[in-house]
Order: sequence, then C-alpha cells, then structure tokens
Amino acid sequence: MASDRYDSDRQINVVDRSYLPTSMKLRAVLRGIIAGVAGVGFVLIFLFAQTGLVSPMVLLATGAITLVALFAAGGRTAVRRLAGGTEPTTDQNRETGWWLARVEPALEEAWNAWSDLVLVVCLGGIGIGSFVLLVTSSSEEPPLGLLIAGFLGLNGALVSLAFAIE
Repeated sequence: MASDRYDSDRQINVVDRSYLPTSMKLRAVLRGIIAGVAGVGFVLIFLFAQTGLVSPMVLLATGAITLVALFAAGGRTAVRRLAGGTEPTTDQNRETGWWLARVEPALEEAWNAWSDLVLVVCLGGIGIGSFVLLVTSSSEEPPLGLLIAGFLGLNGALVSLAFAIE
C-alpha cells in the first residue's frame, strides 16, 4: 500500500525530496536552541564580568547554567573544546588565548538557524533592556555598564542578524 511506504514519523521535503524523520528534525531544533542559549550565556558572562553589573554569585550561576547548556548542545567534546583540549591547533589559535574565542568551535557542530534566532533575539533584548534600565534609573549617575551592555547587545544582535540572513 502507498500508506505503508511512508512512516507516520517521516516528513517529506518537496524541494529536494529528502526524507528525514521528524524526531531528528526536532532534535536538531532543540539542539540549536540550546546552543543559542549557551552562546548567549557566554556573552552574558563576558558582559557581566566586564561591566560589574551583577554580583559574583549571579555571575557564577550564569556560568553554571551556560556550561550545562554547552554540555547539552555539544556533549563532552564541546566542553573539552572550550577548555582547549580537543581544539585543532592553528597559528591563529595559538596567538589568542582568549576563552571567548573558543566558544565558536565548541558550539560549531550544534549551531544552526535556530541558534542564530536565539542569539539575535536575546542580544537584542539585552541591548534594549539595558537602555530601558538606563533611562528609568532613579540614581543621579546611572551605571556606565548599562550603556556598554546596551551598545554591545544591540551591535551583537545586528551582527548576528547579518550572519543569520546569509
């Protein structure tokens, strides 16, 4: 029968006629969203550490949640890459020892369009939220860190949007 030819858990992509189980697509979507959350988490860790907007406990909690998201998206390999263990050594990687530069190779396998969407929305939210907090601040001298976080968030969202559209 024709109905036996196609399992109920498969979807047909009419454009290229590839057959991919729905569970694999759902897994890729969830993995991409979690990878995006991990990417945003690392950006937040950087922003929080540079601007001093939050307490060290919040910084540590953000770091722990981000590491769990990294592990969920990429497994042990991603965590090792972030730590510098399994990353291929190139001249450029030897020149920069910056920990944030190792995030992209760690998330590379799990990154997809959903990750880009999460990154654009979250960084835009961070930027806009920072400016809202800056404008509504009741102190005479609002924290300069909010201004920095606002500009970095909005610029990061625009750059991420450019890569997402590509």
